[in-house]
Amino acid sequence: MGCGAAALASAALAFVMLTALVRSIIFPASGVRFPEPGEGAPWRVVRYEAVDGIRLDGAYFAPPAAGGHVVLYFHGNAEAAAQNLPLGGSLCAAGFGVFLAEYRGYGSLPGSPSEKGLYADGEAALAELGRLGIPPARVVLAGRSLGSGVAVELATRHAVAAVVLVSAYTSIVDMGRTLAGPLARLVVRDRFDSLSKIAGVASPVVLLHGTRDDVVPVEMGRRLAAARPGARWVEIPGATHNDFPGLGALMEREIAGVLAGQARQ
Repeated sequence: MGCGAAALASAALAFVMLTALVRSIIFPASGVRFPEPGEGAPWRVVRYEAVDGIRLDGAYFAPPAAGGHVVLYFHGNAEAAAQNLPLGGSLCAAGFGVFLAEYRGYGSLPGSPSEKGLYADGEAALAELGRLGIPPARVVLAGRSLGSGVAVELATRHAVAAVVLVSAYTSIVDMGRTLAGPLARLVVRDRFDSLSKIAGVASPVVLLHGTRDDVVPVEMGRRLAAARPGARWVEIPGATHNDFPGLGALMEREIAGVLAGQARQ
């Protein structure tokens, strides 16, 4: 092999390895599964399928009052839906139903996560809520970190009650620049380009972001808020990406506020 061919082969190998590394950072799936709910638990496990046949599950807290809203929650990249059961319990105690949706490849579920796959999983969760008697108009889409991209995508497709984004990024390509620099557009295959989509979200939007977020810079959240006229932007002083004190109470307050505003209209 000549020097030129060897250099080309080395560059191609480096490109493939960088692409794989970036993908592993985007989707460091947690295998934590939902436990069996104990007697009297306010939630139950529901099982359903995505359009491509991938088996999924989620935890469902029925709304305490008939006709109540349900928060459909999409979690971050390094956790599992089961790890948000305390958050679900908190939101349910505040008067909301909750659906903690799991992704393919997470929570010991089959499949490999991808942007297209997670959108399909989100659609499947929303459809499952429909089967449970909850139409999109009574759904609050909530997404944290990775999940914010799923929530934004679904909100461009469905007329939901509201959208709440926690520690949201502009796009995964923008996030990838910290690792891959100018190669990010080539090696980051999963875009989750919320910045280009959020202006098309007709439902009320609330964004919560810590001022000291060490994973998703607060400036990304500010750019998202600026791109969606009328969005409510809430900065949490001192909060980091993984240390976000009082998140449940903040979500309860903001969801209640936006729904009350709709009721007055």
